[in-house]
Amino acid sequence: GRSATAADANQVIRFIRGIISATQGEKAGASVRILYGGSVKPENIAELMAQSDIDGALVGGASLDPVSFAGIVKYK
Repeated sequence: GRSATAADANQVIRFIRGIISATQGEKAGASVRILYGGSVKPENIAELMAQSDIDGALVGGASLDPVSFAGIVKYK
């Protein structure tokens, strides 16, 4: 399959945050932490984390490989 771009993921998360703000209040929308759970790899983690509305990553398969997971954790 195709993975979302970091910009696309950010746009969707911004939309979700807007729904939370509209239904639960601005404070809730601003304080809720929303994680990206798509294809997270050492090659794309920096770009994902640079997005304004992505608060973290839910790492799946890449967490099974210690080298790959370390690359994600140490992305900076």
